[in-house]
Parts: sequence; C-alpha cells; structure tokens
Amino acid sequence: MSDRAGKDNTEGETFETLERFKNSLVSGKQQYFDISDFEDIIEKLLEDGDIELAEAAVKQGIRMHPAAIPLKVKNAQILLTKGDVKNALENLKNAEQVESTNPDIYLLKGTAYTIEGDEKNAVEAFKQAIRFAKDELDDILYHIGSAFIHSGDLKMALRYLEKAHRVNPGNESVLYELGFLYDQAGSYKKSIYYYNQYLDIDPFNTTVWYNLGIVYNKEKQYKKALEAYDYALTLNEKFHQAVFNKANTLTNIGNYREAIKYYQEFLKGDPNNDEAYCYIGECYLNLENFRKALQCYQKAIRLNQKNDNAWYGAGLIMWSEKRFEESIIFIKKALKIDHSIPDYWFSLGKVYHDMNEFEKALAAYDKAVTIEPDNTEMWLVYTDLVFNIGQKERAVNLLEEASLLNKNDAAMKYRLSAYLFLSRHRKKALPLFEQALRLNFNGYRELFDIYPGLAEIKSIKKLIEKNKP
Repeated sequence: MSDRAGKDNTEGETFETLERFKNSLVSGKQQYFDISDFEDIIEKLLEDGDIELAEAAVKQGIRMHPAAIPLKVKNAQILLTKGDVKNALENLKNAEQVESTNPDIYLLKGTAYTIEGDEKNAVEAFKQAIRFAKDELDDILYHIGSAFIHSGDLKMALRYLEKAHRVNPGNESVLYELGFLYDQAGSYKKSIYYYNQYLDIDPFNTTVWYNLGIVYNKEKQYKKALEAYDYALTLNEKFHQAVFNKANTLTNIGNYREAIKYYQEFLKGDPNNDEAYCYIGECYLNLENFRKALQCYQKAIRLNQKNDNAWYGAGLIMWSEKRFEESIIFIKKALKIDHSIPDYWFSLGKVYHDMNEFEKALAAYDKAVTIEPDNTEMWLVYTDLVFNIGQKERAVNLLEEASLLNKNDAAMKYRLSAYLFLSRHRKKALPLFEQALRLNFNGYRELFDIYPGLAEIKSIKKLIEKNKP
C-alpha cells in the first residue's frame, strides 16, 4: 500500500470513528472507544474548530479510561485552546508526575508558558520535550516553533523550525512554515529557497506555488512569479486569487493590456470586487485611455462609495483633462475617506499649483511631506514652489530640514546648493554641492537642466573637475 493510500485509509477510519461517537451522543447510548480512538476523535474535532464537542469527547474518554495520560494531555490542550492556562498547567503537572518522559506534556507546558509570556520557563519545558522526543524530534521542534509563532516571537519560531529542518529536511510542514515566515520577515530569498524545497517533494501543492509567486513578485522576479501563478492555475483553474495576482504582476512589468484581460477573468468569479475595477482603471490610465479608466473608477464607486482609491483615480483623470474643480472634489472625497495617504495630498497640491492657488498648494504639499518625510520628489516640488514665489529663505530652511532627515540624498543636496547659490550664500553652497557630487556625480547635469546659469560658475566647474570619477 502506498503512503497516500495509507493516509487516506487512516482518515477514513477516523471519520467513521467520529461518526460513531456523534451518533452515540445523539442516541444517548454510550459506546466503547479505546484511548487511541478518543485521541483521534478529539484531534479531528480540534482541527475542525469544534471545541465544545472535543470537550465532551475528552470528558467521556476520561470517564471511560480514568488513568489514561494521553487523554489528560488532550484535556490540557483543550483548556489551552479555551484560554484557561492556569488549569491546563495544573493538569499537565499532574500528568508529569505519572509520565515524566512524555514529550507531549512538556510541549504543552512550554506552549502554556509562551501564552503567559514566560519565555524562560517555556524554553525549559521545551528542552525537556526535545530531550524525550526520540524519533519524533522534528515534529516536536515544529510544534515548538508553532507555539512561538502564536505568541508572536518570530525570531524564536524560526530558530526552532530551522532546527527541525536540520533534523528532517523532508518535513513538509516545516518547509511550508519556513517559507511563509521568511516571507513575513522580509527575507525573500530564504522564503523562495524553502518553498522550492517543498515543491521538490510535492510539486502539486497549489498553495505553495501561489505563495511562491507572491514572494517572487516581492523580489521583482516577475517572470518567475508569472510561472508560479501559472502552475497554481494549472493545478486549480478556479483559483481566482492567483488570477488576480497574475494580473498584478503583469501590471508591474507594464503589460497593461494583458493585465486587464486577467483582471476581467477574475471579475467573472467575483463580479462585485471594486478593487479589481480600480486596478483595471489604473491600467487604462497608464495606457492613456482616460474614458475607459473613468468608467472603471465610476463602477468601483457604485460598488463601494468608500473606495478612496476609486475617487482618487477619478480625480487624476479630471486633472489630466484640466477639469481642476472636479478633480479637487474627487481627491477631497478620497482624503475624507483616508487622509493619511501622502499621494492624495501631493496630487491635491499639484492641482492647486496648476490653478495658481499657491497657498492652498503649499498647504497640501506640507501635509504630504509631513506624512512621508523621506520622499525626495515631494520635497523638491514643494520647495521649488516656495522658492519660485519669492520665499527663498523659507525654501532654504525647508530643504535644510528635509536634508537632515535624508542625509545621503544627493538630489536634495544639489537643489539646496542651487537655492543657496541663487540666494548669494556661496560659502554654504559649495560644500553641499561637493557632498552631492560625491554621492551621485552625474546628478549635477539634472540640476543644470533646471538652473542652467549654475553651469557658468567657475567654482562649480572646479568642483566638478576635482570630483570627476
């Protein structure tokens, strides 16, 4: 018999046992189940989230087998699931007196301590679980890792899962968790490594292919992301989220027409998804098909009046068509829903800027850079307006403040040095210009495009010659 057939057979037997147990409860006629039967019943009920019935099963099991330590351990597991840590620990300590080498007891003790935030006692209990694990060491280490996942200690979780992987490199549960957790931790290369290790063992797992696609996308390996989503869709053609993510990846590589096709395919399975209409609208916006883009944003708004992205997208189209008053109305609608997004404020500032309503533009720009102080483009547009309306000292002060927050930003240093030159503060300007050259030598050309007169200043020419790579 193959492993798969054996597993299916075991699952079938568990299902039959569970049905017999449920029927006995309905009929009121108590049936006999041995200890392992009760363990299987309780485990299946806990997997299904039916804690109440699991509790009934463990009580009946203990009545039938009062000396059975495995059932007392299951009782402690249920108490932990219910959040009753105190009684769970009391049960486990009693069980420990009888079976001092049972790793499950220490595993649950450690889990209880992690819930309480008592890492010291948790680690001690887990050490005992590892000590008595025998041939189940990788599973014990996996469950320890899982306990730390639930307590929110990612570093400790990864430490134990890595140990489990070293003990048994073929443990699929361990490989999956490592792939998932390294993705959450932002270690995408490690995540990709472990997901691929998993797929070497089981290449037919749809979820792993899908997750791998997500990580490849984050790593900007778009071709591999598309391949991963295609594998997921080959295994399950109705996996709508994979269709959606494939469309997102196509958008990332600028293949907007193909992306639209997949977003539309996704909408067949989820026709009222307002976000999908927004993404299609964004694709049309990038294709400069403003009419279709606006139709998509309007559809999204009809489906969800609180979709700020849809209001914002419509506002951008109004702006591109120089319908400034309407653009402001739409962008303000987006801001009313979510005023914490800097792009909304920045775009509102640009619309006011184009309308020559400079004070309103400055107020909006100020909001944008307050929310996102490391955004160079926003600072430069903001301070350029301040400088160009004659408030030169204020522009210098603002950009000095921005440069303190972004000390290695060459573009800011170039622009600040330009403001200082043009404000006749050459002594302050020259060191800044040289710092900028050292950070990004070629950046000075862009500065000369904006302020061509600077190219004729001898001291600047000397610095360029001196710092030439």
